[in-house]
Amino acid sequence: MKLLAIGDFHGCFPPKLKDLAKDVDLILCTGDFGGSDDLLNVLFKNLGGDWIENVGEKKAKSLIEEDYESGKKILKELNDLKKPVYFVFGNWDFDDVGNYERFGGFNLESYVDLIKKEYHFFNFIHKRNVFFKNISIFGYGGMTVASSYVKEKTVMSSERRKDLVMQNKNDTEELFKYSKFSVDVFLAHYPPEGVFDKVVFKGYNPMNGKHVGFSGYRTYIFKRKPKVFICGHMHEYQGMRKLGDTLVVSTGAAKDGKAALISIDGGVKVEFID
Repeated sequence: MKLLAIGDFHGCFPPKLKDLAKDVDLILCTGDFGGSDDLLNVLFKNLGGDWIENVGEKKAKSLIEEDYESGKKILKELNDLKKPVYFVFGNWDFDDVGNYERFGGFNLESYVDLIKKEYHFFNFIHKRNVFFKNISIFGYGGMTVASSYVKEKTVMSSERRKDLVMQNKNDTEELFKYSKFSVDVFLAHYPPEGVFDKVVFKGYNPMNGKHVGFSGYRTYIFKRKPKVFICGHMHEYQGMRKLGDTLVVSTGAAKDGKAALISIDGGVKVEFID
């Protein structure tokens, strides 16, 4: 069984990665389809505040629409490969119209609805146990709470931090609620706490030097022991590392031409593309 683990496109799907996808059985995608560097810089400068109010509605709409369209382009390019794509969303995707920071209150169709209508090779596996042939897979993606938000004083207000501590607890409980059994592959967006999760950003980022992995994933790995844990989010990293009995694979960012080819036939073999 040959898998292509890929994510963090942020609007760019290099041709060499498309060529690789032609020879795999399944594409496992960690999310973050679209991207806008201008929007990212704005969000960093307004972390913890209302960025839309700060930049104005007209500018905000332009940035959001640019980001949205770049993600739609990647969804189509993936679907055009005519390979099954099992995926979770990242923190940068338009998956929930109730997410004000992503949609800005503007009238945009969620990627969830768009995929259901137009992209039939996709299978959204968030909070789902699924099988592909003889491989068991569990998906849990989207934005999870950075461990530094829970354990350290950060740019967040004390009131916001209390909310995040509660969200962290709830998300961890959800992992065990929806994952019914130990699986071969766990597909996530964020890394587990302490593995490929320290921010090393070239440029301004208030989280530089902090750990942003999700502690719930770490707890899950030690209790349920999946064979492989696939993650992305951290563009700084590409590699694999053992955490307990689990092999954690950080795919690297597709926008930089990075991905991982994973073979599961009894044992696990990983080849990194960079």
